[in-house]
Amino acid sequence: MGSPISNVDWVEKNEIMNDLLNQEATLTTHSMNHGFEAEVMKISSDNESFVLKVWNKSSKPDIRFQFHLLNVLFERGISVSKAVGWGISPNGDKVLLTSFGGTPVHKLNEKKMTEIASILSKIHQIHVEEIGNIHLPKYDFIEYFFPGVREHDDIFNALSSLIRITPIKQECIIHGDFHLGNLLEDNDRYTVIDWTNGQLGDSRYDFAWSLTLQKIYISYGHAQVFRSGYLLENNIQQEELEVFEALACLRWILLNRNGGVLKRPNTMEKVKNLIINNRFLNELEFKDFPIIKKVWSGDGMNLEAVFDQFPILKSDEFVLKKIEDHHLDEVFEIYDNDIVFEYCGIIPKHNKDTVKNMIGHFERDYNKRLRVKWGIFYNSQPDRLLGIIEALDFNQKVNVVTIGYFLTESHWGKGIATEALKILLNFLFMDVNVNRIQAEVMPLNENSKKVLLKNGFIKEGMLRQATLWSGKGIVDIEIYSILREDYIK
Repeated sequence: MGSPISNVDWVEKNEIMNDLLNQEATLTTHSMNHGFEAEVMKISSDNESFVLKVWNKSSKPDIRFQFHLLNVLFERGISVSKAVGWGISPNGDKVLLTSFGGTPVHKLNEKKMTEIASILSKIHQIHVEEIGNIHLPKYDFIEYFFPGVREHDDIFNALSSLIRITPIKQECIIHGDFHLGNLLEDNDRYTVIDWTNGQLGDSRYDFAWSLTLQKIYISYGHAQVFRSGYLLENNIQQEELEVFEALACLRWILLNRNGGVLKRPNTMEKVKNLIINNRFLNELEFKDFPIIKKVWSGDGMNLEAVFDQFPILKSDEFVLKKIEDHHLDEVFEIYDNDIVFEYCGIIPKHNKDTVKNMIGHFERDYNKRLRVKWGIFYNSQPDRLLGIIEALDFNQKVNVVTIGYFLTESHWGKGIATEALKILLNFLFMDVNVNRIQAEVMPLNENSKKVLLKNGFIKEGMLRQATLWSGKGIVDIEIYSILREDYIK
């Protein structure tokens, strides 16, 4: 019968294939886990191993294109398998032989997730003209990634609305299905496999699909590290990314209805949370996810005004909005300065990677409904971070919120903190219906006291040796507060 490679009619091959055919009597073959589209086996010689993939199922991809694309990417140092040859099996199925990339990725950590993000970024940053004469396929976005969607009115209507908000670009190489199942590792080297969906497409969608799968199947923390690593090398605005995450969610819902996704015990709950926390989806109804939205009764604290979607607050001069990964340098400037936190219960951070992780924690804490951190910006310079203001400890029983703020040192003394607090007070009293807003201040922090007093806070007193502040030990704390009745009278 011969070996699996000798039975193939090789249409294109390189010199490695000739060597393998000459030593086929000594080759060993082992079956590997098959995918939805192909049968996979490992073929090993004395020195190295290869993967033989036979498309003998319903999918009939362009293997010639994959062979040439892998060669080009490999030559440019991208983490892909080396293509050895492609051909036709005796049964008429297309076959691809590549180098063996290793074993599935296990034991995830921050370093691995950052490296994986960098690999995807490098793929997206290849200039199309670099790949020579290879014709990259270009498909209709909806027809390719959402087959049969018109039979599902709820998904199709949401999809059409999102496409109008952010038109799809087709200007770079995308993998099309970049997730941990299509990554292998071997001695700290990673290989991206399964280029069936390789095409000319939109890098924003390719990234959002990968990020969404990580949130669903891995963990929110690992996904945030991946997100931060990618966005440090690629500038995508927050609202823009939310649109593409919504598109990725819609695709998952469609695939789920068609029986084409993996489901674990908590998978549906994770997807439901993604829908709830996406401003473009949380008002919509999907038959798979009968989400019951909380509606404020009109009494007490209106947490939905805070956590239904991230609140953007504005005045004539300033805007308070979400802090994003591309603000890292400015956030680091704040946290790296010991003087900024001289009278705060916060330990300065002198490592940029630590601060990068903190930005991910801002969103994590928001999604957990623990606290909100707004970046302070001028309307005229909406991407230049001036400082941070936050609301935390949302005590619904007593209807109390605690606030805090700190600015880059170069922006002290300009009235910025005073104006930002004024904006926040209006939101908390008028939209969130908070009854009491309070702040804790160290006795020597005169500048912070002035900001509070200018906004109508009163000093209630000092608690002696009352609390433990990070980096400060047990300290005295002065309590300042303002009540709703003080604010609206």
